[in-house]
Amino acid sequence: MADQPFSDDAVRKATGRVWAEWRAALDPWAPDLPHAEIARRLQDDYGLSAWWAQTVTGGWEMMSGRRDRHEMADGFQATASRTIAADEALLRAAVTEPSVFAGWAPPGGMEITTANPGKPVNARWLGPEGGRVVFYFTAAGEKTKLAINHERLPDADTCSRMKTAWRAAIDDLRTRLES
Repeated sequence: MADQPFSDDAVRKATGRVWAEWRAALDPWAPDLPHAEIARRLQDDYGLSAWWAQTVTGGWEMMSGRRDRHEMADGFQATASRTIAADEALLRAAVTEPSVFAGWAPPGGMEITTANPGKPVNARWLGPEGGRVVFYFTAAGEKTKLAINHERLPDADTCSRMKTAWRAAIDDLRTRLES
């Protein structure tokens, strides 16, 4: 069985069932349905919130071998996040203004497509991996959590490589800002 995306305790607390129970509930009827239909039925028939319906559907798909870890409907997604001792404005500048902190991101480059105040920053990845990169900022006093999702990657190997690259990049950025 593939790794579970959340612990049994977390899933039971939110949904009333553990993964084995969800697997037993979905195995009889879900294999021939698309992801969206499974999630819709979990909302309608089991009373799950939209978020938990998606989570249980994705978890079931991974556990049943229908989907690989980090695989989404439109490709693979590499993620990295860190809390950095810097305000949100400075982190946004590091992402949106290349002259502020040039060179911290992985090699490849990006083109910012949307950068509205208070919203995630979206970018098109220019490297050979392609895809979209979304930067999320969550302010917490004098610190800010920066979460990066590199979406629409072509395969698991590229996902793993970019996950490692983004983690190193975000650690480099944190070192620069906290020095």
